[in-house]
Amino acid sequence: MDERIRQYFNTIFAEAPKTRRALDLKQEMMQSAIDKYNDMVADGYSEEDAYQNVINSIGDVTELFPEVEEKNLLVLSEKDRKKKAMMTACAVGCYIFAGAIFLACGMLSDSMGFDEDIMMAYGFVLAVIICIPPTVMLVYAANMYPDYTKREKQDMVDRIKEVNYHNNKERAVLKTINSLIWIVTLIIYFAISFSTYAWHVTWIIFLIAACARKIVQLVTELKTEEKHL
Repeated sequence: MDERIRQYFNTIFAEAPKTRRALDLKQEMMQSAIDKYNDMVADGYSEEDAYQNVINSIGDVTELFPEVEEKNLLVLSEKDRKKKAMMTACAVGCYIFAGAIFLACGMLSDSMGFDEDIMMAYGFVLAVIICIPPTVMLVYAANMYPDYTKREKQDMVDRIKEVNYHNNKERAVLKTINSLIWIVTLIIYFAISFSTYAWHVTWIIFLIAACARKIVQLVTELKTEEKHL
């Protein structure tokens, strides 16, 4: 009967895109179906009843074909894409402006005779305040994708689509966070370097940023594993 299930999957995947992702999906679904069939037979179902139950629980696999040929499963409308791009551009501009404010305060202390430490402290506080709105904008932009809508009765195809959707959404959010980390790192690096001229030391900021990026990635992976337990 295992061979019969394999033949069924060969048939329904005959028109699938010829990609590695399509092959992996076929193998995953086929193994899941075989496992379910063996469990039902072990529970006392007849071979034919178990086979029919497994086949009926698969669903329409053609709904998954676009997903195995596209890298990004998250699709926004044209209006939302433009809005997301605009918000990202404005956020980057705000971060650059924050860095410029920090440097300007340092320069004013030299040209106008103000206490350098006080001016640098003021500049840092202003830069942090300015960075709050763009950070909120980037977080919002990363979460603009709509939530996955579950159907009342889910088959195997629906469950795979839901898992794929959430995995891609998490990757999109992680990508935005990583971009944010590097943007802030560059601003901090140049701001501190130009104000202290300690270029031989400030490169350590990039190591700190790399560690922060790995920590964020680890936390995201742990959260993903908890969801699938």
